[in-house]
Amino acid sequence: MKPFAGMSLSSFARLLLLLIVLHHQPRLLEADNLNLTAGSTLRPPQYITSSSDDFAFGFRAIDAGLFLLAVWFNNDDDEHKAVVVWYATDPSSASAVTATAQSVFSVTLGQLLLADTTTGGGVGGNVWTSSNPGQPNGFLLVLLDSGNLQFLAAGDNSVVWESFRHPTDTLLPGQSMGAGAILRSKRLDADFSAGCFGLFVQADGNIVLYLINLAAGGNADSSKAYWATRTQQPGNTPDGNTTLFFASTGSIQYQIKNGSLYDLTPPVAISTAGGSYRRATLDLDGIVRVYIRPRSSANASWTVADLFPAVGCGMSTRALDGFCGPNSYCVSGDDGRLDCACPTGYSSVDTKLRYMGCRPLFAPQSCDVVSSTAEFGITKLPNTTWTASPYVMYERTAEERCADMCLSDCFCVAALFEPDATRCTKMASLMGSGQQGRNVMTKALIKVRTSSPRRRAPPLPYILLACSALLLSAAATILLVHWRIRRINITNHDTVREGGGFGEVYHGVAKSLQPPDIAVKKLVTSNVYSEREFLNEVQSIGRIHHRNLVRMVGYCKEREQRMLVFEFMPGGSLRSILFQTPRPPWSWRTEAALGIAKGIEYLHEGCTSPIIHCDIKPDNILLDDKNNPKITDFGIAKLLGDQQIHTTVTNVRGTRGYITPEWFHSERCIDTKVDVYSFGVVLLDMICCRRCQDPVSGHGEDGEDDSATLFGWAGQLVKHGRVEVLPHSDDDAMEDLERVERFARVAFMCIERNPSLRPTMHQVVQMLEGSVEVHALPQFPSSTDTSLPISMESHAPRFFPNLQLNSI
Repeated sequence: MKPFAGMSLSSFARLLLLLIVLHHQPRLLEADNLNLTAGSTLRPPQYITSSSDDFAFGFRAIDAGLFLLAVWFNNDDDEHKAVVVWYATDPSSASAVTATAQSVFSVTLGQLLLADTTTGGGVGGNVWTSSNPGQPNGFLLVLLDSGNLQFLAAGDNSVVWESFRHPTDTLLPGQSMGAGAILRSKRLDADFSAGCFGLFVQADGNIVLYLINLAAGGNADSSKAYWATRTQQPGNTPDGNTTLFFASTGSIQYQIKNGSLYDLTPPVAISTAGGSYRRATLDLDGIVRVYIRPRSSANASWTVADLFPAVGCGMSTRALDGFCGPNSYCVSGDDGRLDCACPTGYSSVDTKLRYMGCRPLFAPQSCDVVSSTAEFGITKLPNTTWTASPYVMYERTAEERCADMCLSDCFCVAALFEPDATRCTKMASLMGSGQQGRNVMTKALIKVRTSSPRRRAPPLPYILLACSALLLSAAATILLVHWRIRRINITNHDTVREGGGFGEVYHGVAKSLQPPDIAVKKLVTSNVYSEREFLNEVQSIGRIHHRNLVRMVGYCKEREQRMLVFEFMPGGSLRSILFQTPRPPWSWRTEAALGIAKGIEYLHEGCTSPIIHCDIKPDNILLDDKNNPKITDFGIAKLLGDQQIHTTVTNVRGTRGYITPEWFHSERCIDTKVDVYSFGVVLLDMICCRRCQDPVSGHGEDGEDDSATLFGWAGQLVKHGRVEVLPHSDDDAMEDLERVERFARVAFMCIERNPSLRPTMHQVVQMLEGSVEVHALPQFPSSTDTSLPISMESHAPRFFPNLQLNSI
């Protein structure tokens, strides 16, 4: 007998319908069970739908064996393409919680609960609960035709909890966001972890889009806002009462405290809106887009009706320029979404998270090997630019000449060439807002390695030189055992060594002291101080004792002559070792910097009255026989008087780079912050092992040496997170980049142009020790500022660092 023989057509149809229902039973509950009451459960891959069947709630498969607890559009033939509009998240990370095949969603009396039985069930196995557990009257869970999932109370059907109050990355028509609500982007289309963008409706009334630092807890940082309505209340009081709406017309609006209503996107045409689905999503690229899709076709695609902000690749923040990370540039894809690309010779830090930036696939150019230029070539990217300030600019330069100048400069990572203006700008890093597009007229000339680096010469010659130097030093020390005082520095016009700018220094021996070696400073002649003042001050200086201050052991006065006697520092000055090869170890430099800071802190806060040094620089930091740093020349400024100290400090070569801008103001008010500024410059010297006055070399037109100073070069690197370039070829520092960045940020806080914004030395010590957080970098002086005491020759090219370099 044939199968189904004798069965009527109607009976066969009923049987077929029964088989279809049974086949779908694990996924969709019975058609008449659209709601879940207390005691009901769902297990993967089950779900319920709204009465219109437009939306579904339940377990949505995202990966092999993994599910989301979510709400999604239920009108796509391919369920894997159905757009998710809400998903359960972990409150601490804002990322989606994932369920397994063993998970169970339960509606209990007063609470919604997702548990995983593989972890034992009960409290220990809870994966997610509704945000207000313990409500005694929650009883019925219903999915509305609007896509809003509501937990209703028994009896009066009042709303206990609803998904519209807890948005994830999408808003639906009729949904609103009040103060404290946040819309967060996903990480990827198929990765529902928290992304790096957030739309915040703040308590002060402002609506702000932030670039979110996930590593710092995902909180909003005002320095990383890239768009805002600027509707905050005066004084930023927490009573803004601003509400954001996604209106039924398809427009995004906000209403401020006084009732005024404003559109962020215009309404969708009525003819279109009536026959379309609509949603507003904060996409992966930080742009809020309004999407529409016809109801008539299950295969139709979502199209963008409008968006905000409309700046595209041009968006930036105060703390981080651009959408893409270091060494990458922003492009706009065919779908209008922003994406990030890497130049030739670079690869993505994370191929799945392209906005994190790129890294070079080659070893950087070394400034220690002259011939390394031949190991590099230039790759060209048309219509591409980066907005980070270049450290040097050349006018009227041909493209090939621009490329050659970058190749010959070991600090140049890329050059930007503007054909219309024949302008060439050299970049120390590919930072800032990198972007490529038809409207960009700049061509990027990027340096890439074309051959392997050459091996360095063996260190034997350096060892022999060091041994010879030690022998010569020992012989010189024997010759110094004399009773007389011998002058070391002859003229103030030379760069002073152990003495500083306040007078000549002599080395002598005093039998009554142990150790007997002494240093005698002959003060510059001054008529300001009287004999009584001189005695009072030197006695005060003599009572100062600190492990990081050179101790004064005596003095001499005869007619106008005044001399101070200090303990002798056999290690020489910080300057004598800091700028030599090999450079001092990074671990020693960090300890020395902290010791110097503590010495200045003691002068400012540990003495009876604050002592302002006025001439902090590497020459005035000496080293004892154990290489401990000690500050000399403290207290001498008060002996000379304001006019004499001003003339001395501002005219001694080797000092000017360390002078605070207020020295050059006619209405100058000198306080302890002048030492803070000088210490910041010294700290920068110690990080980079470069003098602040030394140029970051480059070669201009006609063979001129056109260079930027350490301030501008380092400022750009610190601002854009490329601190690894600062301690160039310093392996110890490269393994301690967190401290390198912390010290560099402290240095730039110290050299803030406004004295009132500089930290105190006590705060500096705390930041260097890591006990106090280092705040964001200050706003650097503008390009018109003329106060920084860094000289520029008139023929030099224009510089555009954040710390402006100008003549004085």
